[in-house]
Amino acid sequence: MSKRFVFSSFILIVLVFCALFAPLLTPFDPQYVDVANKLAPPSAIHFLGTDQLGRDVFSRLIAGARFSLFLSLVITILEGILGVGVGLVVGWYQGKVEAVFLWFSNVISSFPSFLLSLATIGILGQGMANMVVAIVAVEWIYYARLVTNLVRSAKQESYVIAAQTMGLSTVHILRHHILPFIYKPILVISLMNIGNIILMISGFSFLGIGVQPNIAEWGMMLHDARPYFRTAVWMMMSPGLAIFLTVISFNLAGEYVDEKGWRRRWKKG
Repeated sequence: MSKRFVFSSFILIVLVFCALFAPLLTPFDPQYVDVANKLAPPSAIHFLGTDQLGRDVFSRLIAGARFSLFLSLVITILEGILGVGVGLVVGWYQGKVEAVFLWFSNVISSFPSFLLSLATIGILGQGMANMVVAIVAVEWIYYARLVTNLVRSAKQESYVIAAQTMGLSTVHILRHHILPFIYKPILVISLMNIGNIILMISGFSFLGIGVQPNIAEWGMMLHDARPYFRTAVWMMMSPGLAIFLTVISFNLAGEYVDEKGWRRRWKKG
C-alpha cells in the first residue's frame, strides 16, 4: 500500500472524526469571547492560543473542520448530481445537443474557476448561500464533460448495443448498463474536487465575501489573523496548515483511487 495513501487516509480519518465529534472535542465554545484573554499564546489551557477576541483557536479549528467538510460535501453532491445528469444526457444523444454543450463548456473552461465564481458572487451578492450557488454554477461543468466522454465511449460497447437491440429504455440503459461502469472516474474527480472546494471556500472567506464573520471557518480564521500575523503567528499557522493538509490528503486519495483503477484495467488488458 502506498505511503502517500496511508498518510492521506490518516489525515482524512482525523478530519472526519473531528467533524463528527466536534462538540465533544472542543474544550471551549468556539464563539465564546474573552477579551481579557485576547491574543494569548499557546498554553496548557489554550493549546493553540487565542485570537483577537479571546476565542480559543483550537476549538474554532475543530469547529471549522466540521463546517468546511460538511459544506464541501454538500457542494460536491450538488455538482455531481447536476454534472452527471447533464453528462449522461449529452453523451447519449450527442449531435446538436453535444455541440451546444461543448461550446458552452469551452466558454466556461476558458476562465479560471475561482475568478468566475468570484464574479458570480459579485453579481449575486455576499453570503454563504450565494457562495454555494456560485461554486456549483461553475464547477459542475467539469463533471459533465467527463461523463459525456465516458458515455460516448460506453455507447460503443457490445453490452450497450445489445441492450438497445433488446428495446430497453434509455433511462434503463443509462442507469444499469452505463452508470455502474463509469463511477470510478467520477469518484476520483469528486475526491480531488473536495479539496479544491475547501480551498475555494477558504479563499472567499479570506477575502471577506464567503461565510459570515461569526462562523468558525478556516478561511475566516485566516482573514481575522491578517492584522496579527507578526505578533500572533499561531492564529494564521493553525488554519493554514489545516487547509494545506486537507487539500493534499483529498488529492492524494483521488490519485491513489485513479492509479489503482488504471492498474486493474491494464492487468485485465
